Amino acid sequence: MKNTEDEIEFEGQDELELTSPPHQMGTDTQVRIAKEQSSIFEILRREERGDLVLAPDFQRENVWDKKHKSELIESILMGIPIPLIYLFENEDGIRQIIDGKQRITSLKGFLNNEFTLSSLSMLPHLKGLKFKEISPLLQAKIEDYQLHSYVIQPPTPESVKFNIFERVNRGGVNLNKQEMRHALYQGKSTKLIEDLAESPDFKSATGGGVKSNRMRDRYLVLRFVAFYLLTTNQLPNIQYKSDVDSFLASVMKFLNTRADDALIEHAKSVCLFGMKNVYQVLGNDAFRFTPKNGGNRRPVNMGLFEMIVFAFCYVEPSKLAFEKAQELVEEYKVKVDEDELFSGSIDTSEHVKIRFDIAQQISQELNNA
Repeated sequence: MKNTEDEIEFEGQDELELTSPPHQMGTDTQVRIAKEQSSIFEILRREERGDLVLAPDFQRENVWDKKHKSELIESILMGIPIPLIYLFENEDGIRQIIDGKQRITSLKGFLNNEFTLSSLSMLPHLKGLKFKEISPLLQAKIEDYQLHSYVIQPPTPESVKFNIFERVNRGGVNLNKQEMRHALYQGKSTKLIEDLAESPDFKSATGGGVKSNRMRDRYLVLRFVAFYLLTTNQLPNIQYKSDVDSFLASVMKFLNTRADDALIEHAKSVCLFGMKNVYQVLGNDAFRFTPKNGGNRRPVNMGLFEMIVFAFCYVEPSKLAFEKAQELVEEYKVKVDEDELFSGSIDTSEHVKIRFDIAQQISQELNNA
């Protein structure tokens, strides 16, 4: 039997599998990439000053062990070229590593005397030594070693950055789109969706049916926050034109760079309030459609999550008759399911509007019941 507890009903599952390019580039797309060469010492100084950001890993099991770190140091001491580093630079000159984090982190750790060398095949006499214990000549050789990098610079559009990031990572872990967003837009936005996805309210409302692997949970709450802010006119100069990837990227960038703390806290409290109300009134199957023809339990549905949480942001459970509220919401769910509004292309501008119009209708009827 297929286990639906680890899934969400996504549109064609593209979000999880990334089977198609995230964006189409126009003929007038401006891409600005600079090739640079810097010493290890210079790069680590930049990171120390905060001008270079090491983004967190997507999958922790891929973190290098001491053997890989030692082999990197050995290669540098022998003058063996190591692969290119890829970085993004924002409008403020802050750079972020998108490919090469393990290399830079390993170098930083060794120069900070955090580990000893091991498993050295060409330089076995250095085994068991830290950076401070090797000769000054070898220390200088490491610090002066030149790393080659490509820097994607402004005004390269966000959609192009996303596409480049997918291409760079194609040879390694097959990252999905949310994992790429998590890497590209570190800041207040990633902290916000992490807090929401790990909250007891989210886990209760979804019945634990949305797992954290591959960032399914963070994708779900990011969509809600983004569409909530859009529907309530709190995203200045951001429009939705049926391209959910560009839209979510724009919202994350807005939250990181332009949104004040009050708006961040507002978005967080609204989402938590809605999810808490949903669980209190509807239980933990609110975001699932009824099984068809007595079949298996269906997964948490993305469109239902957005619609119902939004609806319950505007109700006060203490003023509701729970049984009537449950019947009313179930009637809407059955109608939506029969009309197949939440299957297929749910992210066109038309379908997004329909979804949140229905949510507002539900709120009004609940409050008037």
